[in-house]
Amino acid sequence: EMTRALLKKWGSTGVQQVVDKAIYELLNLIVVYPVDDEHKLTDKKGNVLPDTYLVPKGTTAHEFAYMIHTDLGESFIHAIDARTKRRLGEDYELKERDVIRIVAAKGR
Repeated sequence: EMTRALLKKWGSTGVQQVVDKAIYELLNLIVVYPVDDEHKLTDKKGNVLPDTYLVPKGTTAHEFAYMIHTDLGESFIHAIDARTKRRLGEDYELKERDVIRIVAAKGR
């Protein structure tokens, strides 16, 4: 009953706002979504946006590739912005809610 009264008065418990503030302001992190298919926004199994990474602001596409897997970082060629379909270089600084495909050399 107390929770209902709180929700009615304030619209929420405030927990999500506290979590958002901690992640975005105090820890200075952004959300980035890696995908294998930049057209369907899926992984290799067809799952839509299955993974979410919290990365420090200022993280580059190449650094992000290493965060996903060392092999991707070592064989990094470029990244692709799934929204714009633009090719991104290794120094591209990731932005909040970027959806990124990492292109890497095969067999390395």
